[in-house]
Amino acid sequence: MPSSMETWTGDDDLSRQRRKREARLLDGEVPDFPGLTVADVVADVLAASNEGHATFDVPNYLVERGHTSATITTVVEYLQRDRPPLRAAAPCAPAECHD
Repeated sequence: MPSSMETWTGDDDLSRQRRKREARLLDGEVPDFPGLTVADVVADVLAASNEGHATFDVPNYLVERGHTSATITTVVEYLQRDRPPLRAAAPCAPAECHD
């Protein structure tokens, strides 16, 4: 029987399994980049996306850095977990654009 503390912290079997799976995912090495982990790539993307760009095209950013489609998919799915899907950057109408 779970303790009241486990219920309060949300620390059930499913939560523990998700955290372990996430840790394994982040610790995984990136193909073609020896010594680089998925966590390193996620950190790079997050740092680049915080540079003030209104919209940030994660897949394009990773393609420009030579990452494989498998790495791109893994990083994008990780970044979108428990969040609404990212909107694709679309050009604005001339009346809506601000320089």
